[in-house]
Amino acid sequence: SAIASSSVSATKDQPFTNPLGMKFVPVPDTKVLFCIHETRRQDYAAFAAENSGVNSEWKNATWKGQSVSTANDHPVVNVSPNEAQLFCAWLSKKEGKTYRLPTDKEWSQAVGIGRDEKWSKDTTPATVFRNQTDFPWGDKWPPSEGAGNYSDQSRKEKAPAKNSQYFDGYDDGFPSTSPVMSFKPNKLGIYDLGGNVWEWCLDWFGDYTTEPETDPVGPMGGKYKLFRGGSWNHDNPFARSGNRFMMSPSNGIHFVG
Repeated sequence: SAIASSSVSATKDQPFTNPLGMKFVPVPDTKVLFCIHETRRQDYAAFAAENSGVNSEWKNATWKGQSVSTANDHPVVNVSPNEAQLFCAWLSKKEGKTYRLPTDKEWSQAVGIGRDEKWSKDTTPATVFRNQTDFPWGDKWPPSEGAGNYSDQSRKEKAPAKNSQYFDGYDDGFPSTSPVMSFKPNKLGIYDLGGNVWEWCLDWFGDYTTEPETDPVGPMGGKYKLFRGGSWNHDNPFARSGNRFMMSPSNGIHFVG
């Protein structure tokens, strides 16, 4: 989640910390602060405890018999973009600040490829140029040790799944999700922009400005919300910084948070 930087001040070395213990840092060429880690189970649990009727699927996530998001410091999963926005609205009201999901453009700036993406009024996440060379850890392939939590040898050995692909020779030590901030941050001080879980963005996958009822961009346009970043469940090319994926705004899943 992101918050408007006009309401608080922060630096990489002195992040803004909210009452939940979530830390936020500025991202160049945006007007927002980014949380340095993915929203944790413990953060979402605080929201669920104060709001009746919250979908409980986040509590016991599994995939093909493998437990996912197993502790309070793991990223919360099985949360739809609609539910993620309710979490942000609750936090905004509680603190008197503006919390929201990041836009696609803001996420690109945070991961370091915003310079490559040329946006016009007609550009959408579905049509924007996709950087084909950069990964969240840099431009080298295969990833070096500690690059992030992806579909690796630990998953292959401890939680294999039919038709799955794995990073050959790469072992991050986690067959599914890992505690947030288990790997190196990027140069802005933000963790897990690559791997662990994909991250919901504010945008519709299709037209960048319109609601789904009026979105003209084909059968995928507007009906699906965007997520970025790759996960423990995915390998290359899903690990590329410019890759996008999408899902219904009412759906949550075990590899998106």
